[in-house]
Amino acid sequence: MKFYRDLFEASLNRVLPENDKKRFFHSFYSAFLHMSPETEQHFAQRPGEEGQQMIFKCFFAMLAVDGALFVPDFLERLAREQSQAGLRLPPRFFAYWREAMLRTVRAHDPLCDEEILTAWAMAIAPGLEYLRRQAELHYRAGSE
Repeated sequence: MKFYRDLFEASLNRVLPENDKKRFFHSFYSAFLHMSPETEQHFAQRPGEEGQQMIFKCFFAMLAVDGALFVPDFLERLAREQSQAGLRLPPRFFAYWREAMLRTVRAHDPLCDEEILTAWAMAIAPGLEYLRRQAELHYRAGSE
């Protein structure tokens, strides 16, 4: 029996060491931003570090979404809000988010293998699915 939560948490500790949490996120954000011309255009409309900070905040909050179907209030607000205070990503972007995250893990975790990538995919799936579904319900193009 594999304990994917243990594999995920060990990998998370390797890619986000206490002394340098930003390196992984800068790398992830760059990968996410450059997933397609559409993502590049979308993020170009969020000046400075605004979009990056929103993704950074969402990452840890979405890890709290799990099989118990618990969603932190903070994440719910970010997912549903269509003003500058919200995440405001089209539903199709969450597949890009997943792909960018797994690529970044592969690049930053020296022990990364297919089992670790599976653990990451399983750990982020509930939160990403929640965000994607909220985007289906609330995203409005042009609300940039």
